[in-house]
Amino acid sequence: MDENKITKLTEKVKSRLLKIDRKGIPELVEYMTEKGFFTSPASTKYHGNYDGGLLTHCTKFYNLLKKMHEMFNLPFDQDSMLICVYGHDLCKMGAYYKINAGGGSYYKWNGDHPKGHSILSIKILEKFIKLTELEKNLITYHMGMYGTKECSDWSGEYNILKLADMFSKEKLCKLFYFCDDMSSNFLEE
Repeated sequence: MDENKITKLTEKVKSRLLKIDRKGIPELVEYMTEKGFFTSPASTKYHGNYDGGLLTHCTKFYNLLKKMHEMFNLPFDQDSMLICVYGHDLCKMGAYYKINAGGGSYYKWNGDHPKGHSILSIKILEKFIKLTELEKNLITYHMGMYGTKECSDWSGEYNILKLADMFSKEKLCKLFYFCDDMSSNFLEE
Protein backbone atom coordinates (compact mmCIF):
# COMPACT_ATOMS: atom_id res chain seq x y z
CA MET A 1 0.00 0.00 0.00
CA ASP A 2 1.44 3.39 -0.90
CA GLU A 3 2.06 6.10 1.69
CA ASN A 4 -0.83 8.28 0.52
CA LYS A 5 -3.35 5.45 0.98
CA ILE A 6 -1.88 4.58 4.39
CA THR A 7 -2.17 8.23 5.48
CA LYS A 8 -5.80 8.55 4.33
CA LEU A 9 -6.85 5.26 5.94
CA THR A 10 -4.94 6.12 9.13
CA GLU A 11 -6.82 9.41 9.50
CA LYS A 12 -10.16 7.68 8.87
CA VAL A 13 -9.48 5.00 11.48
CA LYS A 14 -8.10 7.46 14.04
CA SER A 15 -11.25 9.55 13.61
CA ARG A 16 -13.44 6.48 14.23
CA LEU A 17 -11.46 5.44 17.29
CA LEU A 18 -11.37 8.91 18.82
CA LYS A 19 -15.19 9.02 18.75
CA ILE A 20 -15.30 6.14 21.25
CA ASP A 21 -16.53 7.40 24.59
CA ARG A 22 -14.22 5.51 26.93
CA LYS A 23 -11.53 6.79 29.25
CA GLY A 24 -8.03 6.27 27.84
CA ILE A 25 -8.92 6.12 24.12
CA PRO A 26 -6.90 9.23 23.10
CA GLU A 27 -3.84 7.82 24.89
CA LEU A 28 -4.36 4.43 23.23
CA VAL A 29 -4.56 5.99 19.76
CA GLU A 30 -1.39 8.00 20.48
CA TYR A 31 0.37 4.81 21.61
CA MET A 32 -0.77 3.00 18.45
CA THR A 33 0.68 5.84 16.39
CA GLU A 34 4.00 5.87 18.27
CA LYS A 35 4.42 2.08 18.07
CA GLY A 36 3.68 1.94 14.33
CA PHE A 37 0.27 0.27 14.25
CA PHE A 38 -0.78 2.23 11.17
CA THR A 39 2.33 1.34 9.14
CA SER A 40 3.13 -2.18 10.41
CA PRO A 41 2.58 -5.35 8.40
CA ALA A 42 0.05 -7.90 9.68
CA SER A 43 2.43 -10.84 9.14
CA THR A 44 5.73 -11.85 7.57
CA LYS A 45 4.41 -13.91 4.67
CA TYR A 46 0.65 -14.31 4.91
CA HIS A 47 -2.09 -11.67 5.10
CA GLY A 48 -1.06 -8.04 5.04
CA ASN A 49 2.67 -8.65 4.68
CA TYR A 50 3.32 -5.10 3.45
CA ASP A 51 3.58 -1.59 4.88
CA GLY A 52 0.16 -0.70 6.31
CA GLY A 53 -0.92 -4.35 6.20
CA LEU A 54 -2.08 -4.43 9.83
CA LEU A 55 -4.22 -1.33 9.28
CA THR A 56 -5.64 -2.78 6.06
CA HIS A 57 -6.38 -6.16 7.65
CA CYS A 58 -8.17 -4.57 10.60
CA THR A 59 -10.20 -2.31 8.31
CA LYS A 60 -11.31 -5.22 6.11
CA PHE A 61 -12.14 -7.16 9.28
CA TYR A 62 -14.16 -4.21 10.62
CA ASN A 63 -16.08 -3.76 7.35
CA LEU A 64 -16.99 -7.46 7.18
CA LEU A 65 -17.93 -7.68 10.87
CA LYS A 66 -20.11 -4.59 10.55
CA LYS A 67 -21.97 -6.15 7.60
CA MET A 68 -22.43 -9.42 9.48
CA HIS A 69 -23.54 -7.54 12.59
CA GLU A 70 -26.21 -5.74 10.56
CA MET A 71 -27.28 -8.94 8.81
CA PHE A 72 -27.77 -10.90 12.03
CA ASN A 73 -28.80 -7.94 14.24
CA LEU A 74 -26.43 -8.99 17.03
CA PRO A 75 -26.09 -7.18 20.36
CA PHE A 76 -22.68 -5.63 19.77
CA ASP A 77 -22.19 -1.92 20.19
CA GLN A 78 -20.08 0.12 17.78
CA ASP A 79 -17.50 1.15 20.39
CA SER A 80 -16.79 -2.46 21.41
CA MET A 81 -16.62 -3.50 17.77
CA LEU A 82 -14.00 -0.84 17.00
CA ILE A 83 -11.96 -1.60 20.13
CA CYS A 84 -11.91 -5.34 19.47
CA VAL A 85 -11.22 -5.18 15.74
CA TYR A 86 -8.48 -2.57 15.90
CA GLY A 87 -7.15 -4.00 19.17
CA HIS A 88 -7.11 -7.73 18.47
CA ASP A 89 -3.64 -7.65 16.84
CA LEU A 90 -2.00 -4.75 18.70
CA CYS A 91 0.76 -7.15 19.70
CA LYS A 92 2.01 -7.04 16.10
CA MET A 93 3.23 -3.45 16.44
CA GLY A 94 7.02 -3.65 16.29
CA ALA A 95 6.93 -7.44 15.89
CA TYR A 96 8.50 -7.43 12.42
CA TYR A 97 11.39 -5.70 10.73
CA LYS A 98 11.77 -4.93 7.06
CA ILE A 99 14.60 -6.25 4.90
CA ASN A 100 15.31 -4.64 1.54
CA ALA A 101 17.04 -7.05 -0.81
CA GLY A 102 17.21 -7.90 -4.47
CA GLY A 103 15.09 -4.98 -5.63
CA GLY A 104 12.27 -5.85 -3.21
CA SER A 105 11.53 -6.11 0.46
CA TYR A 106 10.14 -8.58 2.95
CA TYR A 107 9.52 -8.83 6.69
CA LYS A 108 11.06 -11.03 9.37
CA TRP A 109 9.95 -11.72 12.94
CA ASN A 110 11.71 -9.61 15.54
CA GLY A 111 13.07 -12.33 17.84
CA ASP A 112 13.13 -9.94 20.81
CA HIS A 113 9.40 -9.28 20.53
CA PRO A 114 7.35 -11.24 23.11
CA LYS A 115 4.98 -13.94 21.88
CA GLY A 116 1.46 -14.49 23.14
CA HIS A 117 -0.70 -13.03 20.42
CA SER A 118 -4.16 -12.55 21.95
CA ILE A 119 -3.15 -12.19 25.58
CA LEU A 120 -0.44 -9.66 24.74
CA SER A 121 -2.94 -7.57 22.77
CA ILE A 122 -5.31 -7.58 25.74
CA LYS A 123 -2.49 -6.51 28.08
CA ILE A 124 -1.60 -3.61 25.77
CA LEU A 125 -5.24 -2.48 25.57
CA GLU A 126 -5.67 -2.70 29.35
CA LYS A 127 -2.77 -0.31 29.92
CA PHE A 128 -5.10 2.36 28.52
CA ILE A 129 -8.74 1.26 28.72
CA LYS A 130 -10.96 -1.05 30.72
CA LEU A 131 -12.20 -3.98 28.64
CA THR A 132 -15.49 -5.80 29.17
CA GLU A 133 -15.51 -9.58 29.60
CA LEU A 134 -17.02 -9.90 26.13
CA GLU A 135 -14.21 -7.81 24.61
CA LYS A 136 -11.58 -9.94 26.37
CA ASN A 137 -13.23 -13.14 25.13
CA LEU A 138 -13.51 -11.88 21.55
CA ILE A 139 -9.83 -11.00 21.44
CA THR A 140 -8.73 -14.16 23.28
CA TYR A 141 -10.58 -16.49 20.90
CA HIS A 142 -10.18 -14.54 17.66
CA MET A 143 -7.74 -17.07 16.19
CA GLY A 144 -10.02 -20.04 16.83
CA MET A 145 -8.18 -23.33 17.12
CA TYR A 146 -4.93 -21.66 16.03
CA GLY A 147 -4.73 -19.50 19.13
CA THR A 148 -5.59 -21.82 21.98
CA LYS A 149 -2.03 -22.99 22.68
CA GLU A 150 -0.88 -19.54 23.71
CA CYS A 151 -3.16 -19.45 26.76
CA SER A 152 -0.85 -20.80 29.44
CA ASP A 153 -3.62 -22.07 31.71
CA TRP A 154 -4.92 -24.49 29.07
CA SER A 155 -3.37 -27.77 28.00
CA GLY A 156 -3.92 -30.51 25.43
CA GLU A 157 -7.43 -31.30 24.21
CA TYR A 158 -8.86 -28.91 26.80
CA ASN A 159 -7.89 -26.06 24.46
CA ILE A 160 -10.34 -27.20 21.80
CA LEU A 161 -13.05 -28.00 24.36
CA LYS A 162 -12.73 -24.55 25.92
CA LEU A 163 -12.89 -22.94 22.47
CA ALA A 164 -15.91 -25.04 21.45
CA ASP A 165 -17.66 -24.14 24.70
CA MET A 166 -17.03 -20.43 24.18
CA PHE A 167 -18.17 -20.55 20.55
CA SER A 168 -21.34 -22.34 21.67
CA LYS A 169 -22.12 -19.94 24.54
CA GLU A 170 -21.05 -16.70 22.91
CA LYS A 171 -22.07 -16.50 19.25
CA LEU A 172 -20.20 -13.22 18.81
CA CYS A 173 -16.91 -15.05 19.52
CA LYS A 174 -17.55 -17.40 16.64
CA LEU A 175 -18.56 -14.55 14.33
CA PHE A 176 -15.52 -12.51 15.39
CA TYR A 177 -13.21 -15.43 14.61
CA PHE A 178 -14.98 -16.04 11.29
CA CYS A 179 -14.67 -12.41 10.18
CA ASP A 180 -10.99 -12.25 11.17
CA ASP A 181 -10.29 -15.46 9.28
CA MET A 182 -12.27 -14.35 6.22
CA SER A 183 -10.57 -10.95 6.12
CA SER A 184 -7.17 -12.63 6.45
CA ASN A 185 -7.64 -15.35 3.87
CA PHE A 186 -10.34 -14.30 1.41
CA LEU A 187 -10.32 -10.53 1.31
CA GLU A 188 -6.61 -10.03 0.67
CA GLU A 189 -5.47 -8.56 -2.66
